[in-house]
Amino acid sequence: MFQAELQKRNLPDLFLCPDGTRVSDRAAWETQRAYWREVLLENEYGQLPPVVEPAVTVTVNPVTFAGKAVWETVRFTFSYGQKSHTVPTQLIYPRGAKGAPFFVMLNFRPDIPDRYLPVEEILDNGFGILTFCYQDVTSDDGDFSNGLAGVFAEGERRENSFGKITLWAYMAMRCMDYLETREEADIHRVAVAGHSRLGKTALLTAALDERFAASFSNNSGCSGAAISRGTCPDGETTKVIFERFPYWFCPRYERYVDDPTTLPFDQHALLALIAPRVVGVGAADEDHWADNDAQLLSCAAASPVWELYGKPGLIAPDRMPAIGDEHTDGALGFHMRAGSHYFSRTDWLVYMRTMNKHIVK
Repeated sequence: MFQAELQKRNLPDLFLCPDGTRVSDRAAWETQRAYWREVLLENEYGQLPPVVEPAVTVTVNPVTFAGKAVWETVRFTFSYGQKSHTVPTQLIYPRGAKGAPFFVMLNFRPDIPDRYLPVEEILDNGFGILTFCYQDVTSDDGDFSNGLAGVFAEGERRENSFGKITLWAYMAMRCMDYLETREEADIHRVAVAGHSRLGKTALLTAALDERFAASFSNNSGCSGAAISRGTCPDGETTKVIFERFPYWFCPRYERYVDDPTTLPFDQHALLALIAPRVVGVGAADEDHWADNDAQLLSCAAASPVWELYGKPGLIAPDRMPAIGDEHTDGALGFHMRAGSHYFSRTDWLVYMRTMNKHIVK
């Protein structure tokens, strides 16, 4: 079924090089990886700002979660030219941790705990957390004068200027920079996670930064894990998403949104950039807007890149998704739970099981 459905959608061939040759080994894929990275940045997400080393201040919070954890507020101050901006983050880890696996979690609120972030359960499973509220990075609107957008913006936006998703991904990468300085974290066992638009961001983060061992994209849908060609009748389209949220993307993306078949890429390329590391794509049965079939098909289309590295990608029955699916035996995983668009405890448990299966061991 996967191959028949993918043939209908006529996706760009991940292994077809710009010069007409085909990728046949890992070395050739590394060149092709650079090509797809630039295609996505130039045509969908926009180019990254320059890397700036922030000034960091740390405050220890009195809440210890019954004495089993340490909670620190870590503030990152970015200065570039005459402008600066401070982003608060929350670092929480098991007391006495040395080399613990971590989640960098992009969230919609700064609250600890949060309805999308079951802190104690994550701690009880041996993981640390570094999390931030995405709007503390820059606002979720068309204003590019505030936050990091204001720090790095230079005049009128160009065709390939960064969108807000790229800026949120930029902050997640700076979190990884910081974790490299902390003995509590094992930098080889760090995952990035997010939900909805921040699930799109989690995929882009890991696609651009190979230090992340895993990316967990929860209900990310259109312009995230879901392929754009052949959207289901109830699914979000590129035209709708760009009309509502043009600032998430670079301006050039508008060229293609009326007809996704003109895209020089599709979202399977975003997943493929993370190979051979671990990816978990989470879906919800009632979340038709995220197009669960298209998310699973994207995994199937990207899977051969993992196989190029001698690793299993997607291991799943050759059918469309069903409630209760948890396909995590391969490095490219997919699960679908009952319910609606939400980052639930069920999702977190799948992602932690996936980490334990493939990375923590």
